[in-house]
Amino acid sequence: TLVTIQAQSGGINWRGILRCLTRAGLFRPNVCAARQMLAGYNAMRRANCRNCDKYFHCQANYNAVARCGNSRSARDTARVISDCREYSQGGGADSDADQEANRFGRNLGNCASRYLRQVRCAYNPSTNTCG
Repeated sequence: TLVTIQAQSGGINWRGILRCLTRAGLFRPNVCAARQMLAGYNAMRRANCRNCDKYFHCQANYNAVARCGNSRSARDTARVISDCREYSQGGGADSDADQEANRFGRNLGNCASRYLRQVRCAYNPSTNTCG
């Protein structure tokens, strides 16, 4: 059976992500960064806010790098997980925008200033609530 979790940004094909990660070969994940990426996904699901998926993509990548030593392994882990997530969903125009948000976060850009009000995302990072 296919393991899929439905969220605001669409279903997540975890089996496809795991297959992609396995194909990454010698990739050795930074556990801290992987946990930050999962925490970002869980935060997005809990918030369930319209127009906010790019913010959560960006912030998960930012946290994976900033909170995990700003190391190459943290950046690589965030990149591979982001790439595999997008690959598992089939790509497309929204995927390109997701990847831009992922890169912006990994480069330690200000996710809130770029992806909250400007795109009508009502998420409040201080209270972790929508609205």
